[in-house]
Amino acid sequence: MGQIHFIALLILLLLPHGPWSGPGKVSAGNQEPSCQDCHSDLLEFELMHYPAEDACDNCHEPTGADHPSADSLGFRLMDEVPELCYYCHEEPMQQSRTHVPHASGKCLACHDAHGSEAGSLLRRTDPELCLSCHKQEYRTDSTETSNIGRLLGGNYRAHSAIELGGCMSCHRAHGSAFRALLADGYPEEDYLPGEPDSFGLCFMCHDPDLMSLQETDRATGFRDGQRNLHWLHMNGNKARNCRMCHNIHGSPLPFLIEQRVGFGSWEMPMNFTVEEEGGSCMPGCHARLSYRR
Repeated sequence: MGQIHFIALLILLLLPHGPWSGPGKVSAGNQEPSCQDCHSDLLEFELMHYPAEDACDNCHEPTGADHPSADSLGFRLMDEVPELCYYCHEEPMQQSRTHVPHASGKCLACHDAHGSEAGSLLRRTDPELCLSCHKQEYRTDSTETSNIGRLLGGNYRAHSAIELGGCMSCHRAHGSAFRALLADGYPEEDYLPGEPDSFGLCFMCHDPDLMSLQETDRATGFRDGQRNLHWLHMNGNKARNCRMCHNIHGSPLPFLIEQRVGFGSWEMPMNFTVEEEGGSCMPGCHARLSYRR
C-alpha cells in the first residue's frame, strides 16, 4: 500500500502546474500577474512615455511583498529623479539662467512620467501649465505691474506668438543664456540704439527692416505714407525699446499697445486710438500726432 501511495505522489509531482496564485497575487488562467492588472489607468493616455509603454521595470524595481511602497525613491524607482531621467534623456546643457523646477531636479513638476494628453508629456497644455505658477503680480523692468494670467484673459489681446505656440514660442523651459529664459536676446534698457542684433527675440518673427529702413511700404503698418515710424522711434538720441510702447504678453489695445507708458518713476496714458487708415497717440512725450498709411 505504501508503494502505491509513493507512485501516486510521484505522478502528482510530475504533472504540469500553472502559476501559483497566492495571497495578493492576480492571475488570469495561465497569465502571469502584471502591473496593468492594477494600474491600467496609467496606460490610458494619448501620448505615452516609451519606458511606461514598453515595460514598467524600465524605471521601477520589482517590490514583491513590500508593494505598494513609498520609500525615499517613491514607489521604488530605479534611481532618484532627475538621475533616472538621464538614463535615457540627455541632460540639458547648463545655462547661465535655469528654470527653477529644472534647477531643483523636479522634472515631474512639469512632466508626467507615464503619459499625457499634451505634447512633451506635459502635465497640462502650454500656457495653462506655465500659468499654474506664473499667475501672480510681479514687477517688470519698467514701472508697470503685470499679471500674465490677466494679460491672457478677459478683454486682453494676447501676443500672437502665445496664441499660436504658447509661452515656449519666446521662452525656453529648461534654461537659457538670456534673461527671463528667453529664446534669444532682448535688451533690458528702455533707451538704446536701434541695433537689430539687440532684438534677436523679436526678429525671430518680425521683419528687421522695420528698425533699419527709414522708408518702407511693407515692413510695418506703423508708417505715415512711406515714412517708417518704427525707425523714427527706435533710432536717434532717444531710441526706445519695443516695450516702451508695446506689452509683450498682451493688451486690451490693438497692436499690443500699452495703456500707460513709463518715464522713470512715473507713468502717463498712451492715449492711442485706431483710425481707418492709421491711428494717433499722445503719450506725454509729444502732442497728439496722427499717421496715415
